[in-house]
Amino acid sequence: MLTNESPFAPVAGVTHRDVPLFWWQGFSSAWYLTTVFSLEKFECPERGVFVVARRDPCGRPVPLMVGTADDIGDALYTDYREGLIRAIHAGATEIHVHLAQNKSWQMESMAQDVAAGWDLPLQNSGFAT
Repeated sequence: MLTNESPFAPVAGVTHRDVPLFWWQGFSSAWYLTTVFSLEKFECPERGVFVVARRDPCGRPVPLMVGTADDIGDALYTDYREGLIRAIHAGATEIHVHLAQNKSWQMESMAQDVAAGWDLPLQNSGFAT
């Protein structure tokens, strides 16, 4: 849930109405809401699903990497470092984050669905039990 007090607002002082959102469609045709963050100085110590993306010439997001993590920010810079570097070389400029699911299997299911919908391999460091 997004609130005015969200610690993940891209810029300090941004209200929930100003937070950029994007809906990703999975292979199952289900839609998943994500919050969009700049890749530059990205931090997110939360557990969830992430989509690393670039923008096409028309401004539409194109996913380059989909995964799950207990600490998204930490995992991107450690567990997924090589994949993140490849995504950056492919033009990645933003990270889309989904925190709404609270069960590991729900997050895994969402990540698998989005990855399959875009014919991408799933990046998964696994969740702590």
